[in-house]
Amino acid sequence: MAEEDDPLDALLETEKLVIKQEVSLLEVAAQTAANALDLDALGNLGETANRYDIFTDNGGLQFKVVETSEACGCTGCCPTGRICCNPNHALQLHVFAPEHSPKDAIMFVDRPCKCGQCCSCCSICQQEMRVYRGADDGPPGGDGDAESLIAYIHQPFMGGGFSPKLEVMEREDSEDIMFNVQSQAFCCIAGICCDHTFNVTDSEGEYMGKIVKESPENLGELAKELGTDADRFTLYVKSELDKEKKAAMLASLHLIDYMFFENEGAVNADLTPLANGSCPEISFKCCDCYCCGCVCPCSCTCGGDDGDNDEDEPAEEAPEEEPVEEAEEEEPEEEEPEEEEPEEEEPEEEEPEEE
Repeated sequence: MAEEDDPLDALLETEKLVIKQEVSLLEVAAQTAANALDLDALGNLGETANRYDIFTDNGGLQFKVVETSEACGCTGCCPTGRICCNPNHALQLHVFAPEHSPKDAIMFVDRPCKCGQCCSCCSICQQEMRVYRGADDGPPGGDGDAESLIAYIHQPFMGGGFSPKLEVMEREDSEDIMFNVQSQAFCCIAGICCDHTFNVTDSEGEYMGKIVKESPENLGELAKELGTDADRFTLYVKSELDKEKKAAMLASLHLIDYMFFENEGAVNADLTPLANGSCPEISFKCCDCYCCGCVCPCSCTCGGDDGDNDEDEPAEEAPEEEPVEEAEEEEPEEEEPEEEEPEEEEPEEEEPEEE
């Protein structure tokens, strides 16, 4: 009976799950206004808690995932809320069946606030997440659910070098690695032109599954990818794996989303140059460059510079003409005393004396 009542039994026969993030209209409106006015802080004010739908291979809705987090939370004197720290803010994710509520979750995960997108050389910069069985019955953050902890996900020292990596263990102080999650990409990640695959292998390198960030398949998905941060993932797992490992792999997928794909859309349009009669500035994010935990966006920009160049040209020409005219007026005044020298021609009177 104990196994039948285990909420993780819903993952026993899972081999493939498709995870789709819901689009928040408030986030879209806030981010669009922020891009148009060139005010990044305005986009953070519209940041909402994420929601995901998890489908089976045949398209049926199997689970729902809801984020709980504070908009302006603080731990001591350090901010940890969505507005200031997104996408590295403190949060909890609750996974539950669509006919139930988060109070009947089969699992939940807790992630503390971290300094993301920087070198993962110390604990404050290394991403981590704890996975728990069942619903969050204790205080937020899993403090009262230590007995239900099933996995601990940790970003290793230097983050895997040029290829992002996560280590998954049963406990935080455990030296035995349950499995590793590592990207197939080298240095370049998070572009929209192709799929991004993260291989899941055990400590001996044996294949256990993979996490795939899917590229857009049609114009509708392309528009959503360009204008929002809603993404689509696919999780492949071996059917014979333990349900605890499948739950940890699902949690790893969400951590990867927050680390690399939970940011603004790939296209930003700054309309403020229109006020000066210039073209709007359009920027397109091609990909992210990754090195030892550091994430640097690589983008290209066009437009928005014509008005600045026109204003600078007349300002440079005016001061150049004035000193030239003054120099020309002073030159003839200095030559006048030199022209008086030929008047001293008195030796010509001596010529008739010689005759």
